[in-house]
Amino acid sequence: MIPGIHRYLTAIIFSLILGGTTTTATAAESQPILDKNRFSIGVGISDNSVSGPGGDETGYQLFGAYELDQVNVMDGVNSSLEFGYMDYGYNRDSDGIWGTYVVDGLISANFGWLARIGMDIGDDNGLMFGAGASFAMNANTALRVEYVIRDDIDSLQFNLLFGL
Repeated sequence: MIPGIHRYLTAIIFSLILGGTTTTATAAESQPILDKNRFSIGVGISDNSVSGPGGDETGYQLFGAYELDQVNVMDGVNSSLEFGYMDYGYNRDSDGIWGTYVVDGLISANFGWLARIGMDIGDDNGLMFGAGASFAMNANTALRVEYVIRDDIDSLQFNLLFGL
């Protein structure tokens, strides 16, 4: 993994958040490129099953999300892009950045489901996909539990997502 990549990823995420206030000029009016109300940030802890020597590890992740209201696949199903940095374990020198396309929907008023597919770039390069459930604590905060599969590392993740 590239040394210090998490600092670059954090800078990119914050640039995207701040970039939501940038405007483009049109003949009629100025429109934001990205709507800052569609951004979310999250943190999480994970129990990672690592294939090979070293066994299971506890790791963490930081991520950002942007809701895509124009790409909803069906009524009641939302979609977003998520990008993040994950450290796969405290006793193992492994980490990586990732990007996924996420779909989610409600089961009841506060409970929901989600599924993701994307790429992990780092110590476990390749395709990643997962599924899980969410609990809305309020309009801007949700708890998530997910199982995510990568080439070498599978994760049971507990994440907290904050809408901006």
